[in-house]
Amino acid sequence: MPSHGDATGTRLLVAEDHPMVAMALQSAFELVDDIEVVETAGSLETAIAAAGRHQPHVILLDRRMPDGDGVAAIHRLREVSPQARVLVFTGDANREVADRVLAAGGAGLVLKTGLFDHILDAVRRVAAGQDCFDVELG
Repeated sequence: MPSHGDATGTRLLVAEDHPMVAMALQSAFELVDDIEVVETAGSLETAIAAAGRHQPHVILLDRRMPDGDGVAAIHRLREVSPQARVLVFTGDANREVADRVLAAGGAGLVLKTGLFDHILDAVRRVAAGQDCFDVELG
């Protein structure tokens, strides 16, 4: 059981602005016993409000949202949900992006190009208190 989980497992907030991707993630996570998607948010403002409402353990956050840069919003998300660990979700990344995520207080960076099992593993690792970056930081 993840250290941030409770009796029902890890509470996950998905912040993704593409409805098809958000629906696919929601459907895939519904098949996973130890993770509960508490809400999907299509904008940063919606994600911030949802984080305050649900106090998720992990926030899977799209890097590019219609109302701003996901990485720049990490501090706001952590203000309303201090225990939440933020895992940035992106289609393209490099060391500079990974460094920005780390500097902003994010717990990881996972590529959208990976298989769902890879994303699931990243969510579980972040929930367990580990950092998880698809891009080398060293």
